[in-house]
Amino acid sequence: MNEIVIDAISRDSGDSRMGRKVLAFVAVWFVVILALALVHGFNAPVGERPLAILLAISAPVGLFGIAYTLNAAFRDWVLNLDLRHLVLLHSWRMVGMGFVFLYFHDLLPALFALPAGLGDAMAALGALFLGIALYEHAANVSKRRIFLWNSFGLLDFVLAISLGVMTRTGELLQFGQINSDAMGLFPLALIPAFAVPFYLITHLIIYAQLKLR
Repeated sequence: MNEIVIDAISRDSGDSRMGRKVLAFVAVWFVVILALALVHGFNAPVGERPLAILLAISAPVGLFGIAYTLNAAFRDWVLNLDLRHLVLLHSWRMVGMGFVFLYFHDLLPALFALPAGLGDAMAALGALFLGIALYEHAANVSKRRIFLWNSFGLLDFVLAISLGVMTRTGELLQFGQINSDAMGLFPLALIPAFAVPFYLITHLIIYAQLKLR
């Protein structure tokens, strides 16, 4: 019995240490992105691809994949995260409706703002109801329901990123004077450069946890 208790304490201690390491990494990650946004590091010149933002999105996701594959302790920590919390985190995506607000003020194009904003709002509402269901009646929430919501949320990001790139000045889907260039400027740059990859990683974690259900 004592050995079981000691093992549980050791495991909890290890999880706590890993959690602090991850939190510290996320804090440093955010500060770096914030600093780059403040000095216009994500403001790509007209006619050039927004490579800085695309790298800011892909690099953290790639690092997560490498750490998950190679570090057993990190992988165990990830797989033991509370699924309910991961889902409910996405309720914050309701702030994406701000894109719609900016569209009505002629600051973002409809082709980007409406799909991105409304898609985020739908993902956020789905996360809220799904998260509540997981808290109240987890046994009644099917794996398929979680998978479908998770896939919708992920595809929403893929669509938003694609439209954000293609509605920049001079790009294929940029019509008239209104473009999505503002997404490369502070404070909006924090969304694609930090929030998007952060949430993409949570989507991947949910997929990984679903494999164990």
